[in-house]
Amino acid sequence: MATFLYKAALALLALQSPPAPASAPDSLRAELWARVTADSTDGPAWLDLGRFYLQRAGEYHAHKKPVAVDTVAAHATIDTAGLAFDRAMQWSPGTRTADSARVYRVYTVGERAYVDWETGGAAAGTLTWHMLPESLRLPPVLEELGENLLRACPHQGLLLTAGETDTQAAWYLRFGRGLRPDLVVVPLERWRGDSVLRNRVLRELKTRDASLRTLSQTRAVCASMGFERAPELRPSVKWNKRPLVWVTGKESKADRVAARDFVFAALRLAIDEHETWTAPAVAVYRRAAEQVGDLCDAFETFGVEDEVGCR
Repeated sequence: MATFLYKAALALLALQSPPAPASAPDSLRAELWARVTADSTDGPAWLDLGRFYLQRAGEYHAHKKPVAVDTVAAHATIDTAGLAFDRAMQWSPGTRTADSARVYRVYTVGERAYVDWETGGAAAGTLTWHMLPESLRLPPVLEELGENLLRACPHQGLLLTAGETDTQAAWYLRFGRGLRPDLVVVPLERWRGDSVLRNRVLRELKTRDASLRTLSQTRAVCASMGFERAPELRPSVKWNKRPLVWVTGKESKADRVAARDFVFAALRLAIDEHETWTAPAVAVYRRAAEQVGDLCDAFETFGVEDEVGCR
């Protein structure tokens, strides 16, 4: 019976997988499938396979095909990644592999919600996030990171994120948990490269001008300190340093959160317990401490000043 279910799962995954070009990625895909076919209980192999499909899902945002076809392929790719992560959790309980797979499984919901947001608007994306099972949550250290980033951005702001960690953490808290519904959270790379996303956001913001400089005349534009430095925009803007974000545009003093008011309790616990996802959070906080020295008092309150580079 177990063999039958495994073969059925492989068949489902294969059917969901869109055809790939004969290239290095295609070769890697074949190698990863060979690993899980040789040993269906190889949790790390399933994790690697899921990561491959999750990364490949990003190809959707190039929009090289008609939107309807593109969307079906994107959903199939993301679903394949999700099934692979489920198997990684199943076959590697209590390990770092399972910890990583659980986080990436949440990321698949974020990516699917992103596709649905582009095609159906913010309400469609939010609905997809609400389908996330209660048992699937980001680890507290990433939830705390997402909450801190959202708290740092002024009211009605546009938050630009840098990479996978800060993007998914902010999305999870914004859409999955309903924190700061006044904010729009967009990865800067996709804002620049994905015209479908950009046009969707502009419609929802009720404007036609895609210049972030122009947008900043009516609202705050924030950039996560997941970036190594404040993003260079054209036309250029003047960035102001705030705890955990750079800000340009319209903001009031009432919007500003004092550095001492940010919480890093989950970070302290994650460091003590050597949790898998501590390092990405520390990287963001270390950069923030370099930019805004007042944060060091808050980090010291929670006993994490050494880990984030405060002296």
